[in-house]
Amino acid sequence: MASATKSRRRGAASASVDAIVDDLAALKRDFARLMEQVKSGAVDGAGKTAEDLLERLNERASELYDRVSEQGENSVRVISRQVEERPFTSLLVAFGVGVIASRLLSR
Repeated sequence: MASATKSRRRGAASASVDAIVDDLAALKRDFARLMEQVKSGAVDGAGKTAEDLLERLNERASELYDRVSEQGENSVRVISRQVEERPFTSLLVAFGVGVIASRLLSR
């Protein structure tokens, strides 16, 4: 019975080793194909596409930054006007927010 168990383990180990050998062979073939593409310059087209994509992403990020900056400035103006119109209410709100924040941070 012990020899049957050892035989099954060897069979499983042999199958695992065969699978690893097959994976290594596939990896070797894939690497060879990649090296051929690099040598032929096929990767240059991909590099240009990546640069174009990065440029578009940069433009989009700039647009978003400008939009958020503009909204922030508008918010500051509105809050400033509210504070000027209702200073006592603003003071009470600020005090309440400070109390709540201190309670949350003390935990």
